[in-house]
Amino acid sequence: MAVGTWSAAEKFRNNINMKIKTILTLVAALTVVAASSAFAHNPGGKPDPMNASLESLKGAEFEQSFLQQMIQHHRSGIEMAKLASDQTKRPELRDFTSKMISSQQQEIDKMSGWLKSWYNASPKEVANEAANKEMKMHMSLFSGKRDADFDKTFLEMMPKHYHASVEMAEQAEMKATHPELKEFAARLAKDQEQEMKQMKEWAQAWFGPA
Repeated sequence: MAVGTWSAAEKFRNNINMKIKTILTLVAALTVVAASSAFAHNPGGKPDPMNASLESLKGAEFEQSFLQQMIQHHRSGIEMAKLASDQTKRPELRDFTSKMISSQQQEIDKMSGWLKSWYNASPKEVANEAANKEMKMHMSLFSGKRDADFDKTFLEMMPKHYHASVEMAEQAEMKATHPELKEFAARLAKDQEQEMKQMKEWAQAWFGPA
């Protein structure tokens, strides 16, 4: 009887221990997933102010804020790209940034037109102050950089810059109410992901693994 009771008790304890281990394993897995998700949205290790500001918005409020902030984001990207024409000696980067400036200016014009026709609004000088301050800090990293030093810094910074706009575009794909804006956002995300891939390939080919 004692042996039988002991076996039952042992089985009970084993079941409890197995359940605890299962719970701890699930908690650990969820922690990893959460960390991975946070990293995916925050390549610099801190929240992106533009994406954070869009999270709670819906409908017309979301669309207006998205358009205003993406215009600001594109202007910043163009500003960075224009530096390349002065500082890089690589024809690949010159051609890349020339096309980037042209395409993003066209997208600014398109988004500005939507702001006007849909919401009778004009692009703000600064739509997100926190993002503007962050961009100025990023631009300061290019100070004094020339040739290969500039190229390396550019290929580190521009993919991070693109990452934020891809995340914004993915929000717009889900939350925009105008179908043309959804289509625009999907194309923007796809194009910039391809450009990020190209920049990372150049970075590895020219400067080795990060």
